[in-house]
Amino acid sequence: MTIVRKLWPQKLLTQMIVLVILALLLAQGISAWLLSRAFQDQMLMHSERHFSRQFGAMISLLEQAPENLHGTVLQAWKRPGLRFNFASALPDDLRESPLEHKTREMRVKRLMLKKLGEQYRGRIEVRLQMASADEMEHRPHSFPASSREQNKRFHRTKDSHGAEFKRPSFYRPRLKIKQLMLAVRLDSGKWFVANTAAPDFSPMATKQTFNFVIIASVLVLLVVFFQIRKITRPLSSLAKAANDLGRGRAVEPLLEEGPSDVRETVAAFNRMNDRLQRFVSDRTRMLAALSHDLRTPMTSMRLRLELMAESDEKQRLLESLEEMQQMSEATLAFVRQSGDVEATRSVDLTALVDSLSEDLQDLGMAIQCDSLDSVVMALRPVSIKRALRNLMENAVHYGDEAKVSLSATTTQALITIVDQGPGIAEQQMDSVFEPFVRLEQSRNRQTGGIGLGLSIARQIIRSHGGEVVLVNLQPGLKVVVSLPR
Repeated sequence: MTIVRKLWPQKLLTQMIVLVILALLLAQGISAWLLSRAFQDQMLMHSERHFSRQFGAMISLLEQAPENLHGTVLQAWKRPGLRFNFASALPDDLRESPLEHKTREMRVKRLMLKKLGEQYRGRIEVRLQMASADEMEHRPHSFPASSREQNKRFHRTKDSHGAEFKRPSFYRPRLKIKQLMLAVRLDSGKWFVANTAAPDFSPMATKQTFNFVIIASVLVLLVVFFQIRKITRPLSSLAKAANDLGRGRAVEPLLEEGPSDVRETVAAFNRMNDRLQRFVSDRTRMLAALSHDLRTPMTSMRLRLELMAESDEKQRLLESLEEMQQMSEATLAFVRQSGDVEATRSVDLTALVDSLSEDLQDLGMAIQCDSLDSVVMALRPVSIKRALRNLMENAVHYGDEAKVSLSATTTQALITIVDQGPGIAEQQMDSVFEPFVRLEQSRNRQTGGIGLGLSIARQIIRSHGGEVVLVNLQPGLKVVVSLPR
């Protein structure tokens, strides 16, 4: 089953074509076999009627002719594939009857009895047996071969019974064939024995049937291909659009085509895409307006505080007001990032990481690039640069220094950032990505930020279809960013 599962095609169009081909082959094979069997039965019945008429006429002629003319009569009736002789007793090979041929033998016997008359009841024996062509040609009662055949080169060999006979040097083994043997006891008491090759029609399809199967299969496959293509094409576009939407890319409304159920699915996706875009846009505008409206009372509060006499209470109020303003601006930036519609384009990720590291080094941060594989992929460069900057700054802030590396496989790019800090407790691995969550609880801007850096970074990476994972190294923390190529 594992091998079949690996070999089985994954595309819907390919699966349908393979299934249709298998179904056509099976159906046409069964039909050809049934038709061939029906044709075979009809031809056999026709052959049996012809056989009974021919031998009935021979026996009637032999009964009427003097015994000394029987040889002349047989010579006149000589045909290729027919052998005759007289016997004083029923031959041994007519005494056994295979069960599978019983029905056909009884049918031939009834036809012979109908032709000769009721006085021959009990005097007719019919047998259908399998015999090789060699045995048929070299039986004692066979007619001698023609002079042309006698002049051929022969060599001695033995049949299945051990008897020697000659056969041509170019002889090739032949399959066994059916032999129809008839014995009728004449009025004189002698047995007239006839032996002929029974017609045997193969159940395999004829050339015309084979041509019909090919033409029918090609026509059906063409219809199936175009019909399934009408279904798979909009589904492929839908899958690509859904993937782009999940990565934060702008998706234009899809063309609604194909069968009605496929059109309804595409239309539902277009409505969902429109609602999502309007929802993100409305939320961004609402929070932007809220942030703008908050600035007025905060500015008024700052002016009033500046007019107050200097005191510890005044300083604490100013610090709280500053923190409120910073949180308001950070929240607005976070929301704007979630609704970012930056265009996706091909980016040299290696150059982006290297330039970002150099920029942070110029700012006095201890950033070191260990190894950078060459990677070019489709990204939103401003967004991904912001996410990596947040992760690198966070690593330097808590671990004093950071090492950055970039590796790539055929399916994804991996950016690893390692610091020498204290790490993060396992129970806080998930919560550290939540908005406004800080491991440092003092809320001091000198010791920590607002708590949105990691949230924004993960949001950007996930909008690209990637993921960010934290791993404790004891000591140190490793951040692994995976981006699908």
